[in-house]
Amino acid sequence: MLTVLRDSPDRDWQGDPVGAGGAPHQIGPCDLKWGTDTEDNERGELLVLTARVTAPHGSDVVSSDRIQLPDGRIFVIDGQVRETPNPFTGWSTGVRFTIAKDGSSGVRRS
Repeated sequence: MLTVLRDSPDRDWQGDPVGAGGAPHQIGPCDLKWGTDTEDNERGELLVLTARVTAPHGSDVVSSDRIQLPDGRIFVIDGQVRETPNPFTGWSTGVRFTIAKDGSSGVRRS
């Protein structure tokens, strides 16, 4: 089970979230496929950890959410959240997205 942390859609003059978003909620059970650790060398050596997540069909998750693992680590969603049904059968394996963490903050900045 993964915990979804959602910030408020309201922003202050600097673009930072104002107030709490919705209450954290859980999605799952989820399948995580860990990618290999890589380095981002744009601003020095920075270890980047990514995983591909498949959550059940209809999971409430959007690309601006943060994801908290059961061990407490917080990741951000890197890219889009997609659910792509099979074009022949209409069956879907679930909602898919990639989570990423870099540095000690756990927040990937673009």
